[in-house]
Amino acid sequence: MEERGLFRSAQNCMFEIAFIKWNLKALTFIFIIGFSAFGVKSQNLASAKILSTSGSVQVTRPATNGTDMNRVKFRTGDELFAGDVIKTGVDGRIVIGLKDNSQAIVSQNTTVEIKDANNSPRTIFNVLRGKTRIKIEKLGGKPNPYRITTPTTVIAVRGTIFDVFVDGGETRVFVTEGEVSVVNILFPNQEIILTPGLFTRVKKDQPPQSPDLFKPGRNNEHFNNVPANGVGRGPFDNPGSDFPGNSGNAPGRNSNDSSPGNSGNGRGRERGRP
Repeated sequence: MEERGLFRSAQNCMFEIAFIKWNLKALTFIFIIGFSAFGVKSQNLASAKILSTSGSVQVTRPATNGTDMNRVKFRTGDELFAGDVIKTGVDGRIVIGLKDNSQAIVSQNTTVEIKDANNSPRTIFNVLRGKTRIKIEKLGGKPNPYRITTPTTVIAVRGTIFDVFVDGGETRVFVTEGEVSVVNILFPNQEIILTPGLFTRVKKDQPPQSPDLFKPGRNNEHFNNVPANGVGRGPFDNPGSDFPGNSGNAPGRNSNDSSPGNSGNGRGRERGRP
């Protein structure tokens, strides 16, 4: 009798262990499925959309294996996601729009990687090479913080129009409207503030150079047929209101604003310079 009791106790223990193992496997499976679903949902959260293209433009997207890049077909209105890479040829140009009607022009011979514009710090893209012009809309007259990055530089904006040129290890930032903060990623405490009409150079192993003046309209030739004097309608597109989650034109938008060449005579400020 005593042996039977011990045998039954052993059996019960084995059943309990098997039951616990099964539950653990079930919970693990549920966790994996839930995490995967969350990942897919996050991946499908669009950062931007294509407003217009011309000439040679290529878009590639990370493959499911996480290492390869697949070329994707696209058309006006298609969404862009974090990780997408845009490359333009010698005659290429693409305008992308954000949910708040902010826009960016990617000029010829330029490569940018789309970043996460939905979560803080909101980063539109990483400019790997070439020339871009960005117009950040103010929301109801209030700041609208975004970032642009390059291999050497972090550019923080709140509502402005500015150009970013990347050539090798050098980044140049030109401000047409508003205010922009520029730092080298190696010298985060040595910040330059640019105001309209000023630009700076950032070399890979140096803090940003002191702000200098630039001629109004000097960069317009890179952003579609805009007069060199900066007069007339700018090169940005009408964003419309069909971006996912968009409720129409951003409050405080002035549809008569010309994007380039309105540089003014503001002076920059340096912070943390030795």
